[in-house]
Amino acid sequence: MLSYLHAIQIGVLLFFIFFLISLIPYMIVQYRKYGRVNPWRFFVNFSFILYLVCAYAMTIFPLPNVEQVAQMTGPKQNLVPLEFVRQFIAYNPLELSDKSTWLLALKAPTFIQPFFNLLLTLPFGIYLRYLFKRSFSQVLVLSFLLTLSFEFLQRSALFGLYPRPYRLFDVDDLLLNTAGSLIGFGIACLLVKVLPDLDIQQPVPVQVGMIRRSIAFGVDIILMEIIAAFVPHFYMALLIVFVAVPLLFRGTFGQKLLKIKIEAGRINIFIRQLLFLVNFGILGLLGYYLQRSGYVAENELGQNLLLIILCLILLMLPTIDLLFSALSRRQKLWYERLSRTELRAK
Repeated sequence: MLSYLHAIQIGVLLFFIFFLISLIPYMIVQYRKYGRVNPWRFFVNFSFILYLVCAYAMTIFPLPNVEQVAQMTGPKQNLVPLEFVRQFIAYNPLELSDKSTWLLALKAPTFIQPFFNLLLTLPFGIYLRYLFKRSFSQVLVLSFLLTLSFEFLQRSALFGLYPRPYRLFDVDDLLLNTAGSLIGFGIACLLVKVLPDLDIQQPVPVQVGMIRRSIAFGVDIILMEIIAAFVPHFYMALLIVFVAVPLLFRGTFGQKLLKIKIEAGRINIFIRQLLFLVNFGILGLLGYYLQRSGYVAENELGQNLLLIILCLILLMLPTIDLLFSALSRRQKLWYERLSRTELRAK
């Protein structure tokens, strides 16, 4: 049991690494495809990935010592079907007439191992039916292929990394895992009657939320860093990404990627982007004075400190505006109000 818990811990860690890498691309796809991120769909999609990662982790981990595996002499595979039934009959302490043996029977390895093999793939059948809308025959084939991949990993000695398999290739596992998915399919047929339908198109909000804006801004920052490597000055990359592109296409590259449009005339857009760059100017001044404090003369340290404090105060103003705008209905920032522009979802 402890080894399974350790494998699940590794699986959760691997999932979070995948989650951090795939979160922004996933949200970009959702915004482009649906115009919004459905929280329930978000949860179901990533919980499916979490399940798959943990399921594979439980079939692979914990990794044994190579020398220990080399000394193993036990069987590498069991190709006799329903061997778990014969093991249960022969070794399980269950006596139907004796109630004192019922709990012992549930704790015995001859019951626990087949039972957990059923549970391992039960969620897979639920996800195939609910998330992917697969039929019974498709679930049968896909669940068999999933468990076959488990057994292949074990039989191949983790693609030859070990001198021999460190876990038994068992045909009963194929049967039990596949049966577990089919049970999950049956459960999902009941769950779909009460769970939200993931395919129902929800109304797309016209207003652009702060999360969507932030993702677009992050894409633009990455693009700006790339362009800065090919142009003489950093400020030239800043003007290209946040002034020239919006003037030509009524939106930055990040905004176009997330299907956001600046609604206004060219002059208003130009004013908007110049006002937007004021935020960068404050950050630039703050960085300059912070760096200057390391080499400025001692008699100028007080003045330098006051300038740093002034920059921090100025930086607080757009930060507070951002917080209030996020809570407001129209979600317009200060430079949009002054320039009479607005972001709209396309």
